[in-house]
Amino acid sequence: MPPNAAAELQNVSLVGQNKTAVVVDGLNGNGGGIARRLAQLGCSRIIICADDEKRGKEELEVLKRLASKEWGLVAHFLPVDLSDVKGMRAAAEAIQEAAGDSGIDYLIMSQMGAPKGLIKENADRHDIAFAIQCISRFTLAYLLTTQGALAPDAIVLSVYYHWGHSLDDLSVEDLSLKRRLGTQSTTNTYKAQTRRDCTVLDSVNEELNFRYPQYRYYCLWPGLVTGDFSASAFPTYLKVVVWLGSKILAVTLEQYANVPVYILASPDAQRTLGPDRYFDHNLTPGSSMVGKWASDAKNRGALWEKLKEIIGEKE
Repeated sequence: MPPNAAAELQNVSLVGQNKTAVVVDGLNGNGGGIARRLAQLGCSRIIICADDEKRGKEELEVLKRLASKEWGLVAHFLPVDLSDVKGMRAAAEAIQEAAGDSGIDYLIMSQMGAPKGLIKENADRHDIAFAIQCISRFTLAYLLTTQGALAPDAIVLSVYYHWGHSLDDLSVEDLSLKRRLGTQSTTNTYKAQTRRDCTVLDSVNEELNFRYPQYRYYCLWPGLVTGDFSASAFPTYLKVVVWLGSKILAVTLEQYANVPVYILASPDAQRTLGPDRYFDHNLTPGSSMVGKWASDAKNRGALWEKLKEIIGEKE
């Protein structure tokens, strides 16, 4: 039976452990909830990365109020733009500099460039939503891992809407799906983008765990969390379903935050959860649900090299 994360955290404290957490998109939704729960538990340093400096400074004050004064929480805000590769690389550099020699113990990524059934290009000629949701997660995880920014035994945790979906005929030469979709309907575009994003993120996570086993890379599906999404962001045919689901099934940000923070902070989490790296909102494991495309090592290798090329890391 999966552990009760909220109950388990009642006996967990990070006070005095000198842990540094980086929360990407730590102002909105799940990222904000995770940052606040870490502050409550006594995390020593929390670095919030987002694109709204005014709100960022306000959030730092919230984190400081949540942490006991005697704990001496050090909180930073880094303004970042993850909509293109230039901004992603600048963000990785700023994060590494802010973390310093002690390194990053927890890297949490919850940036949600969720698909909207449209293709809007950035300066690199990639779909902006895909760039934020997928390319930036690869870029930050890859650069911070390979450039020595992670502390020993660091945990990288990526929260996104559902692992396990698969676009079985994905082409790494058409990641933005421009050639594939052409003038298809918004509904068909949204469905393909959703499966593409999950395929790419699952593949990246599989490769990170394979290539860098000294760290742990997790994917979490939060389900419906109040405050983490707006029904208006979904295509018309899903709006009513999402709205009803949010009223009936959704949990609060505070409730859900216990799940990722349990993985990060509980000394028993690794033993209890075992080797699985995919979990839903109930901490039910899901590695067996990784899709067909992402389960193929040849596909993953081709995608890995393509993503390196996109961010300028091709050898």
